[in-house]
Amino acid sequence: MSRYSPFVGCILFFLFYLPLSTQAQPNKRYVFILDASGSMSEKWDGKTRMAVAKEKLLQVLGGLPKDVSVGLVAYGNRIAGCSSARLYHPIQRGAASIVSQKISSIVPAGSTPIAKTLNVVGEFLLNDVQETEIIFISDGVESCDGDPKAVLYQWKQSGKKFRMQILGIDIDPKGEEDLKRLSILGDGHYYSLKGPEDYDSSFKRIFLAQEPESVILSNSESKPLQTQDTTTSYPNQIKILNILPYEDGSESGYILNYEYTAKANSSYMVQLYLYPYEEKQRSFPIPPLRERRIGDLTKLQIELKSGPEGKGRFVFPLPKGKRMKASAELWDLTGVPKILALSEEKPIHENPSSGRN
Repeated sequence: MSRYSPFVGCILFFLFYLPLSTQAQPNKRYVFILDASGSMSEKWDGKTRMAVAKEKLLQVLGGLPKDVSVGLVAYGNRIAGCSSARLYHPIQRGAASIVSQKISSIVPAGSTPIAKTLNVVGEFLLNDVQETEIIFISDGVESCDGDPKAVLYQWKQSGKKFRMQILGIDIDPKGEEDLKRLSILGDGHYYSLKGPEDYDSSFKRIFLAQEPESVILSNSESKPLQTQDTTTSYPNQIKILNILPYEDGSESGYILNYEYTAKANSSYMVQLYLYPYEEKQRSFPIPPLRERRIGDLTKLQIELKSGPEGKGRFVFPLPKGKRMKASAELWDLTGVPKILALSEEKPIHENPSSGRN
């Protein structure tokens, strides 16, 4: 004999398979943290991990009541290194559609700076008055020498009100233990995602356990993600003018001079990439406007610029005997950071005494 009556079974069916549309609890706040590191480009059951995460997040965001407050933080997103944590949208009532648009434009790259990302959340999105529900999706653990647990301790000591739910994408047992401890410290739970179907059951447990009368989990067919058309020719340009060898006493290296033009009077970032001359085998797709994947990277330098045009230079040493190539990227830093232009890839001589490029 079943332990549930037919009436209870009907209720469970409606909760789990039909969207709900009643009003959310007053002042309910959600912060989504999205891992946009390079590993999110890897294939997972026929799609990339990022493609699946976007699809599932857009379904959830599309089903939330219009008056709930939503914010977005991500790390990676086309930015190499450990300084990629960014606030993409502050907590704002009725912002689910805006957050959906920003998620759609994210492209995986870079490392996994969880502690720095949590610092962004704590500084800009949490307070000691209203509780904030943090939903953190990641396919890895801290890779930038930060201490996420220490950040959560600081939040609690300062009186921040929050709960953190963590969804781990195909993470090894040791990594899962780390994220489980983090979720427990955050007064939340850890959800193991071994396949794309685990998203649905995890989101249902997260949302329905909190407010079964208000969360909408849309079961409608998901629409194709509307991403930025990166095949269009851009009026923005960046050029490597020359690469000159230099010597200063015992030091030697190269000076790379560049110039850029852009269509807006805005804030920009120029990134220099040094790659091995020999092409490496590509294990996952290269982001749009890139010639190489981040995994090939030997060296990265960054300069911040403002205004629609400018010049600059990078100075860097190079190990003797190494055959390298250089390229530069122009990024717009307003709103969601996005790559605007890529320079021609230039070879670098094996050593300064071999002449000029």
